[in-house]
Amino acid sequence: MDVVHILEERDVIDINVIAKNTYYFSINNNLSGFITERNTIKYFEYLVAILEPGESIYLPFIDTPGSCYYATQYRIIKCSKKHFGFKFKEWKWNQIKTVNYLKRGFTGTLTLYTVYVEVKIQVCSYKAKFVCNRLNETKKIAK
Repeated sequence: MDVVHILEERDVIDINVIAKNTYYFSINNNLSGFITERNTIKYFEYLVAILEPGESIYLPFIDTPGSCYYATQYRIIKCSKKHFGFKFKEWKWNQIKTVNYLKRGFTGTLTLYTVYVEVKIQVCSYKAKFVCNRLNETKKIAK
């Protein structure tokens, strides 16, 4: 029983460390919006629970207050905070036709053209190209 408890604690610590690294990657690469480190950890804990076995995160980026996005080899996942929990929305790579970006002054917009709808994501203007390129690379790998 002690071993199981230690492993569970270790797994939680690992998730927290990974979540913090994800948060600081977004901060250091100027991808972040207005989300806190604490909320990033909460999002990440929920995100890990819905990931498929072997699925890893290729690009974390943070959008507007209360939401963040993660790109994996299978999909892009949006995590949003609701009053009583979290909401997830996802787009599989085969649903996304193209990913483009637009820069205007201090803002950048990523546009995911999906089979059903056009999804706009606000990012820092001078990192819009970086994020767009990483998403397109991930999309190519997913095929």
